[in-house]
Amino acid sequence: MKTKKEFPATHSMSTEWFVADEDGNIALFSFNENGPVPVEIPEESSSYLMTAEEDFGQIDEDGIEYLEFTEQQVEELMSNAVPGDQYWFDNNYEVFVQVEEERRKEFLEFFGDRVEFCLSHKFGIYFLYNIVEYDALKDEVIQTEAFFEKTVKRAVHIYVSNYTDDEFDAEKEKWKLPFYCYNQPYSPNCELAKRTYIPKFPFREEQIAENQRKKLIRVPLKFAECTGLQIAQYAVCRWHYMFNDIEKDGQVYGKFPKTGGGFCGILEEQNIEKDGKKPVVIDVNDVDDNEDSEK
Repeated sequence: MKTKKEFPATHSMSTEWFVADEDGNIALFSFNENGPVPVEIPEESSSYLMTAEEDFGQIDEDGIEYLEFTEQQVEELMSNAVPGDQYWFDNNYEVFVQVEEERRKEFLEFFGDRVEFCLSHKFGIYFLYNIVEYDALKDEVIQTEAFFEKTVKRAVHIYVSNYTDDEFDAEKEKWKLPFYCYNQPYSPNCELAKRTYIPKFPFREEQIAENQRKKLIRVPLKFAECTGLQIAQYAVCRWHYMFNDIEKDGQVYGKFPKTGGGFCGILEEQNIEKDGKKPVVIDVNDVDDNEDSEK
């Protein structure tokens, strides 16, 4: 990947990753700070938009990671885009652009180190983490903006919402990536991850290279029917602390709400070699209330 930005190590495990449902639809999970995170997800990560792509895209001849959106998905993504020469450059970060085909080589030569990944070679869709470097001089800014206007057909800055449909402020613009989206509330960190977006044209598992699909976390449910999801039920996770720990048979379990309602205990610091690759989950109703310990 070509990028100049640095991702600081974070003990809070802010990160994003892909999950597949039983129908092969893909969701983007975003944990801003707290909550359970699958052990397969690197701790030194970030919550910048779409970093999950880094683990599933392939590398093209320009050294850029890529996926291939369908035409419908491209139009959903770019539905609020404006022509490149009308783009408001105050929205400098997290910008999706469609490049003029005859200008693509020029665009990549100029912006190559700022391109995070390509979402469609066919339609020339790229994601720029930033248009102008934060320490750029005034002349550089002017040159960059002029080159942007020259090579970009249309562009859109995506506002990422962490709100559910019921909570969303109608005055704000919703993001329109073709993924189901779930977000883990910051506090309390033991709530279900909430669904925040339903795409019109969902990205599908078969759009990921076959040799990459094994990395997907899978859940036995349908995203279209699931408003809240407990990822720790389906993937071995880590978390920093839990307010309601449960002790049983000499082991400690975190008390979490379950997908679909109720609560369960999930083994903390699970040893995959010893305890298996599936999460060890117990029904909290099987545990005597006196065994609960507040921490």
